[in-house]
Amino acid sequence: MPAGGGGLDAKPPASGPDRKALRRIAAMPTTHNAILLAAFGSRLPGAEDSLGVMRACAQELYPDWRVETAFTSGTVRRHKGAHSRQGRSPGEVLRQLVREGVRRLAVQSLHVVPGDEFLGLQRLVASMRGGPDGFERIELGRPLLGNAEDVRRAARALLSVLPSPRAKGEVVLLMGHGTRGNANSVYQDLADELRALDPSVLIGALEAEPGLAAKVDELRALGARKVHLLPLLFARGVHATRDMAGEGGHSWRGALTRAGFICETHLKGAGEHPALAEIWLSHLREAVERVRA
Repeated sequence: MPAGGGGLDAKPPASGPDRKALRRIAAMPTTHNAILLAAFGSRLPGAEDSLGVMRACAQELYPDWRVETAFTSGTVRRHKGAHSRQGRSPGEVLRQLVREGVRRLAVQSLHVVPGDEFLGLQRLVASMRGGPDGFERIELGRPLLGNAEDVRRAARALLSVLPSPRAKGEVVLLMGHGTRGNANSVYQDLADELRALDPSVLIGALEAEPGLAAKVDELRALGARKVHLLPLLFARGVHATRDMAGEGGHSWRGALTRAGFICETHLKGAGEHPALAEIWLSHLREAVERVRA
């Protein structure tokens, strides 16, 4: 048979469907262990820095584990696009992992307090534990302020990342998101811990109490002249850039300026500070150990 002809020994074309199928199979994840990092999310591209840092840290800690991310906010997911990788809910990611053969999973909450978003993760994890459509082992890591020891640890970590040194009359005001129910009291627990360590560090809540009005009274009682504003939020998203540091009169910065204070804003998300990120990562390590047990 002429060279280059057909016959039983002829090889399929390099670009044929068999080669494509092999590439698809090779690209499929083979590990049975995975980590899901679940954050509230943000519509701003720059806010993804915190999540990128955490993902890189998780992959470095567990190089043989698959690491995925998801956003718990439906609003953020719709903005990102339901068909994009960033538009997936934790439930969608978990069901995909089951289909792809993952049997052991550690889910790490990247929320600050155990509020509604975290409770939703708890329910999801419970529903995916065991059974033909679930995982052999699945565990959930606590948020940043998951218990009393976390609060004490976070207070010490926060002091290490605040603007320093500060002159007399300079006060720090941290802006938390706030939540409904008992979880909102965690902010007060943290405020009490910080007050014992440094009375010039205050915490307010954007969408709960104590709000900014109460903090203005405290600032005046402290004799504050200058206020350093920082977000107590995982990422520097819309709340940090607009609601806290925005130029408009409705932002915390605008309201404090009108009240006679000099304001300086600091926009790093909590997840970008190694001392705070380490607390979330320690919770991930605990979750992974429970998965391995």
